Amino acid sequence: MDNEIYEPDIISVTDDEGNEILFELLERYETDEDVYVAITEYRDDDEEIVEADFEVVILKVVEDENGDEYLEEIQDDMEYEQVSDILMAKVEEKYEVEYFEPEQ
Repeated sequence: MDNEIYEPDIISVTDDEGNEILFELLERYETDEDVYVAITEYRDDDEEIVEADFEVVILKVVEDENGDEYLEEIQDDMEYEQVSDILMAKVEEKYEVEYFEPEQ
């Protein structure tokens, strides 16, 4: 019997007030020019995991002049729609969940 242990990819993000928030990297999508990620707030407590509604956040990975990476919101609506559709389809397939109701 093969028991696979799930090891989440954890990203530490510091907010504007200096608070550290842990996020779980759900999926990553790369184009020739850009890198995008789908993340959700990390929870390590089983009860929290069951009760949480797991909001998925889609962000762009940006590199500053020092080569440091940070995450920022996608400003362009069309870019966001395209990337969001791709990433959410990957997340739904990988985790066997459904976030969106099919359109009627």
